[in-house]
Amino acid sequence: MESTTCSNTTGTAAGAAAWSMSDADLATALLDNQAALNQHEARRLELIREADARNLAVSAGAANTAQWVAGVLRVPSAEAGAMVKLASHLDAELPATARALAEGEISVPHARVISRVVQLLPSHISTPELRSEVEATLLKGAVTFDPATLRQVGNRLLETVAPDLADQVLELKLKQEEASAERDRFLRMSFDATSGTWRVTARLPKVVGERLKLVLDPLAAPQPGPDGRDTRFPEQRNVDALDEACRRLLTERLVPSHGGNPTQLVVTVTQTGGRTLHTGIELSRKLVEQLMCEADRTYLVKPEDQPGRVSILTDTQQRLFQGKLRRILELRDGGCAFPGCDRPPGWCHAHHVVPWSKGGPTTRDNGVLLCGYHHRLIHQGAWQVRIALDGLPEFLPPDWIDSQRRPLRNHRLTPAA
Repeated sequence: MESTTCSNTTGTAAGAAAWSMSDADLATALLDNQAALNQHEARRLELIREADARNLAVSAGAANTAQWVAGVLRVPSAEAGAMVKLASHLDAELPATARALAEGEISVPHARVISRVVQLLPSHISTPELRSEVEATLLKGAVTFDPATLRQVGNRLLETVAPDLADQVLELKLKQEEASAERDRFLRMSFDATSGTWRVTARLPKVVGERLKLVLDPLAAPQPGPDGRDTRFPEQRNVDALDEACRRLLTERLVPSHGGNPTQLVVTVTQTGGRTLHTGIELSRKLVEQLMCEADRTYLVKPEDQPGRVSILTDTQQRLFQGKLRRILELRDGGCAFPGCDRPPGWCHAHHVVPWSKGGPTTRDNGVLLCGYHHRLIHQGAWQVRIALDGLPEFLPPDWIDSQRRPLRNHRLTPAA
């Protein structure tokens, strides 16, 4: 097959410049180029298979052919290993697929799908006749479908080719996938001191991922503001949802104890202004004030002249909105009090209108229920909350939303008279 090579600059002996082509010629040239690439890929697999047969890796000092290919082609080891396996399987059991690839009719990803489906056939039913029939059916599909769709066709192929074996093969495939997912599962957390963020990477089995999604989805639902929009990206809402889920677990003490104490987030605040977590990570004053809205607080005194005599001072005033006081806020606000928010009371934090750290009391007229998202928004400082003369919370928008900063209320709350 004659291939066409295109250039965005000037014409060459191999073909005209891309900019000079008609729409039809450009599409044709692109298809020819893809066919040529497929042929080159087929040739590479043929060469790899021959190198494997000659055991060139040993004479080159490599442990195996995959390692030798990775070194020669400068590709990742996993990619090299996949090439060696595909080359061997095409040569041994899939001659029709090898021919189609060599003629440029299918791509390497198509060939990988066909190889995978044939290899998944249980050994006690994988006769040469059945393998040939499955291969031929998938080759017909490869002319029409992309590799992802072809994979779906392959997953259900036996329902047509051998319907009595379909359930058996599907069960085997699912068991292999689940065993692999269980073996390869991981979750890593690392703190990046440069950006001040945690980096989380994970690979979760099906059920674990499904449980996590079920937990996060309702908590990550958009929360409209007064203008009807939630300006957070979906990925940001997922982070906020994960934070809320963890907060609830810790609040309800549904996680095992840690060192004999309930598992909890601990922030150490010193008289000199230090604010650190257990791990030594430093926090801003604004973030600490937000955390303190619903945090237990203990005063530890360490005398300078007797550093070994650390003692505890008891905080005699009520700090948290608990018991009847919490119920009063829930009955009054009916959930998050921010305008337009419909989060229920169980999803809300109790926020001190005047911060506790600045002398604000823990009373009905200094408390308001806010969901996690709007709680963070209030602590950012642009929006302000106050308790009106009628005893209901109202919110003052920033001047770029309303230059007169007229107070707004949630639709659940009765307007001021």
